[in-house]
Amino acid sequence: MAASRNSSPADPLPGLAAWLQHRLPAGAELWVGLSGGRDSVVLLHLLRQLLPSGQLRAVHVHHGLSPHADAWAGFCAELCRDWSIPLTLQRVQVSRAPGPGLEAAARQARYQAYRDCGIRYLALAHHRRDQAETLLFNLCRGTGVAGAAAMPGQRAWQDMVLLRPLLAWSGAAVAAYGARHGLAWVEDESNQDQAYSRNFLRHRVLPLLESRFPAAEATLARAAGHFAEARELLAELAAQDQALVQGRVAPLLDLSPARQANWLRHWLAAAGWHPPEAAALTEALRQLAVTPGDGHFELRLAEGAVRLWRGQLYRVPPPGPLPAPCAWDGSGVQDWGGGRLQLLPGAAGIRPDALQGRRLELRSRQGGECLRLGPGRPERPLKKLLQESGIPPWERLLLPLLFLDGELLACPGVGVAAAWQSGAGEAGLLPHWVGPWVSCGD
Repeated sequence: MAASRNSSPADPLPGLAAWLQHRLPAGAELWVGLSGGRDSVVLLHLLRQLLPSGQLRAVHVHHGLSPHADAWAGFCAELCRDWSIPLTLQRVQVSRAPGPGLEAAARQARYQAYRDCGIRYLALAHHRRDQAETLLFNLCRGTGVAGAAAMPGQRAWQDMVLLRPLLAWSGAAVAAYGARHGLAWVEDESNQDQAYSRNFLRHRVLPLLESRFPAAEATLARAAGHFAEARELLAELAAQDQALVQGRVAPLLDLSPARQANWLRHWLAAAGWHPPEAAALTEALRQLAVTPGDGHFELRLAEGAVRLWRGQLYRVPPPGPLPAPCAWDGSGVQDWGGGRLQLLPGAAGIRPDALQGRRLELRSRQGGECLRLGPGRPERPLKKLLQESGIPPWERLLLPLLFLDGELLACPGVGVAAAWQSGAGEAGLLPHWVGPWVSCGD
């Protein structure tokens, strides 16, 4: 945008309008995350001059962490009423449980509140100084290129698109705009508390850097842009490696260690999973290199575990409770254990007449089940059949078993009881279940 060269233009609206035109579809509703602070008030003031009535909305998240939270919500309500902008107030409960900290927990609750509003396009008021602080914060945490890239001007996050129209504005330019237009805002007292790492960087570290390097804010923000370019290149390389690997660990291990780590990070990020720390990632790749294709391998993460089976990696979410038995008519797609079950045409499937006038029920394994898979063949324990089927061990417990009038009819991935199988040339139905895990080839 124009402000990337001039942080405080006399008339910022043309540049901002051009910036939005390339990122906001015509007629799309744009929400503004309105805290009531100076930056979000400035952003709302700018956008109300650019967007027609009915296209701009605001959302205020009431965290309940400050004794002034009710007053801030009231200020936002009065401001939006004066400016004829619809406001949605979202109250959240911020977890104080041990973990990433109060700042991170508040941010998580805030973004969930945005999702609960059904927002598609959300504008946030981060500016260049916020970018510099974020870069310093992430570098101090030891993050890689992705963290050093800090905040992009546009980013897809789950089912939302996050826009940061002021990211090229300096902090001073935002303050000057607010003063020039006589805008009022609220002050969050927690922004002065240097017990929070970001506030320490804002009030102590950045001013010290600027006393020696006056252009530190702009230089750090520009460095974040360079890291963002590097992040894009790494993503392109990971996509190329994914096409080469195709879910197999052997081709993955043919790559250099750096490319192995890059591929694994992007594969986890594609599912919204957070990659492990560098040391844990290096150790996981070392173990992969010496583990047989069916050997025990597990990389535990907050979102679940990465596991190895028959030379392929899987993202496996934490196990949930076993589903309760339920009746099913065999039609459509049935939810089961976080996955999807359906009957698909196939040889040696269930005879169509088998389900007519009989009670079909889904159950979890209890142990001791047996199945005869063909005429003249012996009845065998399901446990043995599962071991021979190639189904990963973690999937076996959750498998939906189909019972017909109380007797085991079929097991996905194993087969159908001989007494109910379709004959040669006869159309049959095979149970097909896709669990809640994804292989690296998907």
